[in-house]
Amino acid sequence: MLKLSGVDVQYGNQKILHSIHLDINEGEIYVLMGPSGSGKTTLLRGIAGVVPFTNGSVFWTKEKAQTGLVFQEPRLFPHMTVLENIAFGLRARGIPKKARNDQVKEYLSVLQLDGLEARYPHQLSGGQQQRVSLGRVLVLKPDLLLLDEPFASLDAPLRVQLTEWLYTLQSRQQFSILWVTHYMDEAFSVADRVGLMMNGEILQEGTPLDFYQRPKSEKVASFFSLKNRFPREQWKKWGAVKEKGDMGWLPAGAIQLFNKQSDFISQKDCYMIIDGIVKRIKHEPKIQLIMVEVDGGRLEIELPIWEKAPAVDTQVAVGLPVDKIVWYSKRN
Repeated sequence: MLKLSGVDVQYGNQKILHSIHLDINEGEIYVLMGPSGSGKTTLLRGIAGVVPFTNGSVFWTKEKAQTGLVFQEPRLFPHMTVLENIAFGLRARGIPKKARNDQVKEYLSVLQLDGLEARYPHQLSGGQQQRVSLGRVLVLKPDLLLLDEPFASLDAPLRVQLTEWLYTLQSRQQFSILWVTHYMDEAFSVADRVGLMMNGEILQEGTPLDFYQRPKSEKVASFFSLKNRFPREQWKKWGAVKEKGDMGWLPAGAIQLFNKQSDFISQKDCYMIIDGIVKRIKHEPKIQLIMVEVDGGRLEIELPIWEKAPAVDTQVAVGLPVDKIVWYSKRN
């Protein structure tokens, strides 16, 4: 539906975006992630036509494709009611009052705002305000919805609730979304594809699992906080390593933990076995994270919440499954 080819944005001598290539498919949710200042918002503004691209080309499969941009803050008109706020874009298009009010009323139940159409923004909760902001764009029926961290200012339970609500709505209506967020749970719960942007460039894109199973560089692995990342040289010190790659990471849930090395006798062909000392136990809602100090660094090992964890300062045997190490390049 949308194809960006080599687009740049430059202010004076400062280049914000560097030759961005991006395809958004029909009915797709593409989530863009990256640290603050990486150019995500600039890219959204460029697609919306608010900021001009200085180079490159933009191609739409539809002759008159429409975009709608929703910001982190609702930016509602305080002197207008819910109905008037949502109808604002229709009014700007010259649609008569009765027709635009009828269109808005169709969306009130979709937005879960039934009965609130006469209220003003200060009479609404944060989540209701953001739904009004989304409604103001959705009522215009955009082909591509551009979201700039729309739920970032909300508390976690409400953010999750609205994320699921919008995902359900998009699944039903099949518009495309380019969704900027810094919440990994939000991104991975809704995304068909994810792009990681740093310093005005997209370093990697793919399905959510690609970033765990096939990270392209240490920058990517570090951004997604992949656990148990070590250089190839360290893995070789722990055991025979034949695979290619400068770096390797091992999921915390793949590592086995026992009281002594003899417990690994039947599994020694599958594991590199090293000794360690438990230094810390972190209790999380669904798991326990056991921090074990070993020769060459510290490992994080994941245990189910119902299992008994070894005590701090206990010596343990750690089994590292060779076939589950994910190898990748240190540099792009």
